[in-house]
Amino acid sequence: MKFIRMRDGFSTLTTVWRRAFLDAIVAPGKFRVALPAFRRASDMLFHSGINSLHPSEIPTDGQTIKFLPGEWGPGDMPIADLYALLRVARWVQPKKIFEFGTYHGITTSNLAVNVDAEILTLDLSRELAGDLAGYSSSEKELVMPASEIGSAYRNVNGHGKIHQLLGDSRAFDYQPFRKTMDLVLIDACHMYDYVMADSQNAFELLGERGAILWHDFGNLLDVNRAVKALAQKHPIFHLEGTWLALYLRGMSLDAPPRSASPNECSAP
Repeated sequence: MKFIRMRDGFSTLTTVWRRAFLDAIVAPGKFRVALPAFRRASDMLFHSGINSLHPSEIPTDGQTIKFLPGEWGPGDMPIADLYALLRVARWVQPKKIFEFGTYHGITTSNLAVNVDAEILTLDLSRELAGDLAGYSSSEKELVMPASEIGSAYRNVNGHGKIHQLLGDSRAFDYQPFRKTMDLVLIDACHMYDYVMADSQNAFELLGERGAILWHDFGNLLDVNRAVKALAQKHPIFHLEGTWLALYLRGMSLDAPPRSASPNECSAP
């Protein structure tokens, strides 16, 4: 099955880049405009040094994943990526989650209704950000006022299991949380130095058993570069068809999910 997917992926990749080179010859202007899309299609299919894993290969607890109604916009996790993330979360059955990058809190709220976990979510507010020197223009647009951060999760936080943390992820004090997390999601500032710093802290936050996921792998060049550098020391998977990369500690893909808590939410 994996061989068939690799063969099909290579065939698609060859077709994509054949079209790109033809455009470069016939219509150079069109090629320059389309090149980022071609590059993303290539990155989605193939990553040197990183194994691929289809979301369907992640063990399931047999329960339907619940999605909350809402509007997705720029900066929010696409639905296919969110499904894969939630599938991993339902397999891990974490008791504690750390999220780098809250934004509107759509991912946070969907995690909250699918697993019975305490969620710590960290974001940099506009008030604490200063002049954002060194930030790219696209990253500056994602920095929100504190009053808007996490707006999507407020209606599902009646039990107070979501804790909002504010600050620059490179300067934040993680000491109280080290080695206590079962699931860590990295989806904050996407610049290389930030991704590397967040990743190093994620490895320290993770306990003896659990998972780290990076979002926008296969989509943004700095995230790609950081994850590929980390993959030289750590076994990392690309979740096929998504912008997610996955690292597992103390877990095997042959292992069934943990038993779900009796008060855990599930879809009707």
